[in-house]
Amino acid sequence: MSSSLETEYLDPTPLRVRIDTHEHFSERAHSPTDDVLGALDLSGAEYLADIGCGDARFLAALRAAGHHGPLVGIDTSPAMVAAADTLPGVRGVLADAERMPFDDNTFDALTARHMLGHVPDPRGALDEFRRTTKPGGTVAVVVNHPVTCPLITELVTAHADSYGIDQDTTFRATVDSATLPPLMAEVFGAVAVHRSDNALVFDSAEPLVRFAESRFSFHGIAPDHPDRGAILKDLRADVGEWFAAEPGRVWRDPKGYVVVAARVAGV
Repeated sequence: MSSSLETEYLDPTPLRVRIDTHEHFSERAHSPTDDVLGALDLSGAEYLADIGCGDARFLAALRAAGHHGPLVGIDTSPAMVAAADTLPGVRGVLADAERMPFDDNTFDALTARHMLGHVPDPRGALDEFRRTTKPGGTVAVVVNHPVTCPLITELVTAHADSYGIDQDTTFRATVDSATLPPLMAEVFGAVAVHRSDNALVFDSAEPLVRFAESRFSFHGIAPDHPDRGAILKDLRADVGEWFAAEPGRVWRDPKGYVVVAARVAGV
């Protein structure tokens, strides 16, 4: 994992801001959780692993919906593992997606939601997902489109550039909605693809600024960067000027993802 990503996931707050923004400011109903559950078709008894579990809200939603099988949240961030460990009946495990401390054929179901693009070797991670999932079990992976929220990306990049922050070292996804389906087909054989196209829509400045700030670490603007406060101030001013100059207009930024699901062969 790159240093910018390591910094990003030391604290779950930016991730929570991004998730909440997608929930409340999407142009159309946004529920990757529902799409993943639709792909899995769970009975509630499965031993399920969520790889890159983040703040564990997916696992919390499963428990709240009555899932009674064992649940494991796996992440490279101690803060995220700790979040999983706070949930009743959920175990947090600190591990890399490419090297998980589980036996072959352990899980009935495995999910990897919006994390595979962060992994240096996505094919290696998929091989590990297949190894640890039982024959007949289902693996469901979510990744974003190659171009997601390009206007906000351009906005943050421009402000990072203005302070001399090297964008060549910032986050670049290793797999996306165009490249994942054929990659998973190489590992699993037949795959099912569910595509979701959407947009973030903001009618005022502050939610947009908050979302842009939540992505700072991806652009080399770490929480302790000496210019972070100045960058945020400049960005807030620019966004405020945009809304002032465009009365009645919304900021619309396209986004989307795919859920790619595969059943492990062997039964």
